[in-house]
Amino acid sequence: MIRLVLIALVLLGGFYAHGRLAFSEPRVMGWMTQHAARSMQGDSVACDDYADDLKVELTAKGQRGRWEVEGGKAEMCGYLKQSAAALTVLQATTQTEFDNVRITRGGFPWTTARLQYTQRTTVQAGGLPSMTVTSEDALVLARTPGGLRIRELQSQSSGGL
Repeated sequence: MIRLVLIALVLLGGFYAHGRLAFSEPRVMGWMTQHAARSMQGDSVACDDYADDLKVELTAKGQRGRWEVEGGKAEMCGYLKQSAAALTVLQATTQTEFDNVRITRGGFPWTTARLQYTQRTTVQAGGLPSMTVTSEDALVLARTPGGLRIRELQSQSSGGL
């Protein structure tokens, strides 16, 4: 009986430690950097980073006005495909930086985390002047057997077209 309790405690401790490691800033931001790169390149794997029950609220203010994206995974994946297609047509290159990163773990034992950051993406296309898009983003990440998934995404951006 004592052995069974010890095994259960070790397993619980391991799960707890894995949650702490999975939501550490270096690991989360490394994953986010890879996700941002896949998104900009139009890699369909970027859609796999979203949970099936994703909730999205994006608002962008640019030179041509304001637009919004609300919905779920289908809307977000459609938005990513359109954005990546535009970047491909323009033969654009992008550089993304993350600042003011804040991670708050939640759920027991740390199965979710709220991630907030400022993202600056500089876009350079051909002979056109470079453009920097700045966004304030808040995400809810979930730890799943397949890795991290984005469950909620809220973004307010400015500086685009």
